[in-house]
Amino acid sequence: MEDLLKKNLSSISENESSIIQNVGTLGEILYSKTNRPVLKIGEVLFHSLHDPEKEAERLISSLKKSTSERLYIFFGAGLGYSILKALEDPNIHCIWMEPNLEIINHAFKVLDFSEHLESRRLRLLPKPYTEEILYSTFKGFSATPTSFILHRPSELWKKEDYLECKFICEKFFHKKNANMATLSKFESVWTRNLLINIPEILSMKPVSKLFEIAPNVPIVVSGAGPSLFDDLDLLLKYRKKFLLIAVDTSVHILKAKDIDPDLIYSVDPQQINSIYLEGYKGNAKLIFDPTSTYHTIHSWKNRKIFVTDSPFPLMKLITSSSKSVLGEIPYGGSVSTNATSLASMMNAMNVILIGQDLAFTFGLGHSRGAILEERLNYLESRKFRKEMHNYKQLHALQKIPITAYDGSSLITNEKMQIFRKWFEDNSKDKNWINATSNGGRLEKIPRMNFDSYFKDKNTEKNVEEALLKIERIFEENSSNFEVEKVITTIQKTIIDLTNYIELLKEGRDVSQKIYNHFKLKSKNESSLKSLLSKIDSIDEKVSERKELSEFLSLGLQRVILSITEGYESNLSLEEKKSNELGISKKSLLLYEGLLSSSQLMKHLLEKSLKRILILYK
Repeated sequence: MEDLLKKNLSSISENESSIIQNVGTLGEILYSKTNRPVLKIGEVLFHSLHDPEKEAERLISSLKKSTSERLYIFFGAGLGYSILKALEDPNIHCIWMEPNLEIINHAFKVLDFSEHLESRRLRLLPKPYTEEILYSTFKGFSATPTSFILHRPSELWKKEDYLECKFICEKFFHKKNANMATLSKFESVWTRNLLINIPEILSMKPVSKLFEIAPNVPIVVSGAGPSLFDDLDLLLKYRKKFLLIAVDTSVHILKAKDIDPDLIYSVDPQQINSIYLEGYKGNAKLIFDPTSTYHTIHSWKNRKIFVTDSPFPLMKLITSSSKSVLGEIPYGGSVSTNATSLASMMNAMNVILIGQDLAFTFGLGHSRGAILEERLNYLESRKFRKEMHNYKQLHALQKIPITAYDGSSLITNEKMQIFRKWFEDNSKDKNWINATSNGGRLEKIPRMNFDSYFKDKNTEKNVEEALLKIERIFEENSSNFEVEKVITTIQKTIIDLTNYIELLKEGRDVSQKIYNHFKLKSKNESSLKSLLSKIDSIDEKVSERKELSEFLSLGLQRVILSITEGYESNLSLEEKKSNELGISKKSLLLYEGLLSSSQLMKHLLEKSLKRILILYK
């Protein structure tokens, strides 16, 4: 037993080995009629006392067969008979999620897993289930068909432990896939928007000028949740007692009640979101994220805009010529979280949330009067009614029940739960108040009636002074950016990209030849040696251009994920099975991706440069 334990432990990391070796054991080992070990804890038998191997064979044979790679995640497996049976198929990879390591200790003493642990076809996933450990364990499996296998005897023994494992995996995969899909979907849109926006950004004011500007002023952050419609009268009643930051989604609803925001926050990269500000004629200043749709700027008439910094490397094209720090607003996944962060950074007396239902209150996704709903009035037909749009929103993701402030039950979804968690996690030591009249509870944020908070407040003078300070920022005629320096930086980048593109074309062509060599199983070793020498030289030259590669990374996420995570995998089964073919294909994909991203960036920079020269020369 001890020899087998030592052999298995030597196949995993020292940290895992140390933990498993020192946890001890649970229960006892019995033997089946076929003389195979069986684990028993209390009254629970973890395997058949007749033939545990036959039992495992029946379980695995009932799973969906596949001619390509597949991942099995076991939530408990007892001594691991079913895992060993599954690994007899060379296409199968297994992850063993076992919250009770005493069981692993037992298993390692009686069965040999060393070969599969060393090849990494079997990976252990012990506690703690941190984001870092989960990402490391699941790396490379994003596009692999996956089966969840809950070990029934383990569940019978400690149901909560093993169902928690299943829940953690479901949540992790959903979040990771959503993040990857977002990166993949918006990479080119973010790149395009940021580069096209450069000429206009040069005339904007840094959002950092708003920081600390309102220490004695309540700031209301208006979302566009369903209950906003019922709170409009209170907003109007006390309008002079607070600064109002509105998310762009809520502007149409507020203006319909003659409520004009002081600041409007816009972060969405999609063109459709520009319609939120169509026809706006108020006095609000716009808070603009550099990757937001350029259509928003073009529809903004009074041109009073604050720009935020962005974590994307492309921003260096602009920030390197900025006379002061632009100011970065923490991201929380939605425009409401950004607006709330800004209000805190303005040093508000209190940040009062309104229209933050984070639930389908009244069965609605947005407040009545939202601009998209109004647009749907013009799209109605016999086969599509505007009510169908809300129905689709409600049913697009799995419904999650939550508790409302009045104790009733509401429905939300995982997307809104991410935002809810952000509000709750970031509320510590913050002076936030939730005045939303309905919707789901925000557990860590105190709730107060809007009327009760403002009726005795005498903050009108402080609000006027803060508004005057904001207005004076735009009376400064000087630009925050050294335009000549921006022009020089862009011109140099275009020249660098032109030379880089030629290098990438050569890298792509050489990679294609190497791939063809392995694909056609060529015997010409001297030709291969020459090609490998060339690609090494090109790789070295590319790696020297770190700044360009960093700039290009924003538009390259799909390729990076394809290579590192298998996301929307471009590798065939043949390429996965052949190490040489797989590596050469990844090299080809990388050069094609870099080339495409470089050509797009060069084209957009040339367009922006022409417009800068027209606007500022």
